[in-house]
Amino acid sequence: MDKDQEMWEKLFHELACIKSEMKAFKLDTRAELYQIKTELKEWQQHAEQQRLPQEGE
Repeated sequence: MDKDQEMWEKLFHELACIKSEMKAFKLDTRAELYQIKTELKEWQQHAEQQRLPQEGE
């Protein structure tokens, strides 16, 4: 029975590690997505500012 208990403890530990890694990956992905959205907004604002003087000519 000790071997079974030890096996289950190892499995639960592995699952906890995987869960932690997935959470970290999710947070990294969110941060990257936020950065991409920020850069896209800046690019759109820059494009709008360039377009406005051209339309006024």
